[in-house]
Amino acid sequence: MKEFCEKHSSAEVADRLRYAYEFAANSALLVEKRPSFMNANDWSSKPVAKFRYSESRNAWSLYWQDSDERWHRLTNVKIEPDIRVLLKSVIDDPLGVFWG
Repeated sequence: MKEFCEKHSSAEVADRLRYAYEFAANSALLVEKRPSFMNANDWSSKPVAKFRYSESRNAWSLYWQDSDERWHRLTNVKIEPDIRVLLKSVIDDPLGVFWG
């Protein structure tokens, strides 16, 4: 996630688009940050994707957020021990749920 955020938050776009990630107990959240419409000095954050880790399976699952801010598991993507595989599914976004 760190590599993705650094690559897509490059100096060329850093004044208008940044990516960050946040870790919790068993999850990671990919966040898009943009300057606020009303005040460019204030940045707003929008969750892009959530990754949940299962210790019992030693694997990550991928979730998308609907317009009511509820998270849903992306069922057409298998759980993976390597979060980078799921991050590629976010980047490719074949269903249009992350960047649509």
